[in-house]
Amino acid sequence: MTVRNILVPICPHVAFDAQLDAALNIARRVEGHINAIFIRPDPRDVLAEEPMLALVAGGNPESLEQQGRMAEAAAKAKFNAWRSEHELASDMVDQSLRTPFARWSERIGPIEPTVVRCCRLSDLIVLNRPDSNLPVTQRAFDAAVFESGRPVLMVPQKVPDDVLRHVLVAWNGSREAARAIAGAMTLLHKAEEVSIFMTGQSGGMPPEDLDLAAFLTWHGILARHYYAEPDERPVGGALLRVAKKCGATMLVMGAYTHSRLRQNLLGGVTSHVLEHATLPVLMMH
Repeated sequence: MTVRNILVPICPHVAFDAQLDAALNIARRVEGHINAIFIRPDPRDVLAEEPMLALVAGGNPESLEQQGRMAEAAAKAKFNAWRSEHELASDMVDQSLRTPFARWSERIGPIEPTVVRCCRLSDLIVLNRPDSNLPVTQRAFDAAVFESGRPVLMVPQKVPDDVLRHVLVAWNGSREAARAIAGAMTLLHKAEEVSIFMTGQSGGMPPEDLDLAAFLTWHGILARHYYAEPDERPVGGALLRVAKKCGATMLVMGAYTHSRLRQNLLGGVTSHVLEHATLPVLMMH
């Protein structure tokens, strides 16, 4: 899949510097453009969903509306300063679309359906790692991963200088992992180095039906295997250990191969990576 439209959803009072930096890093490699969309909740929805805010705002939607507009104006000013710093145009530069540009727009509405609508007409979504202190980040992430059908790049606070220098693919033969690889194929082509992480095959070769490296060669992509130590647990910890050891700058993996409830109750690779990853992670469910 060609990556042209890189979506950066921006929520009120949430830092978005890392999202923009990662999006630009990739846009320059794939000749894509950045579509930054500020999502401002309707005050009536906010008061209905969070009654405590009704007390803070005196039950006044107009006060929340004003606060939302102020947050939007501050975010737009910050975005424009970032765009000027990186000498990016605000719209299409040429019909070939080879020159990256960064566009700003706003949407008003509930976070989940608004994120999903925007994501479904995008090629790649760049989001912050979910933060328990900022519930809106978890809501945006869940909506993008579970409902958009598009690859989601989760970024930490600090983004590598070259996100595509070394991409590590976590492969377990699952439907989710296969979707993640398909969604990342353009990025894998642009990566300087590609590696594959697998478990349970240390010192040997993967079964023929799980040999992702052989599949990637059909696309002109050469990759080497890395393995977890035998019986190494948790798998998520092994994956991040290998990512650090091999110098990976981005991780590609399926999200929630097991149910969300099972992940939360028993732990799982996705949950571990979401909590501990310090590199960008491209996920699909």
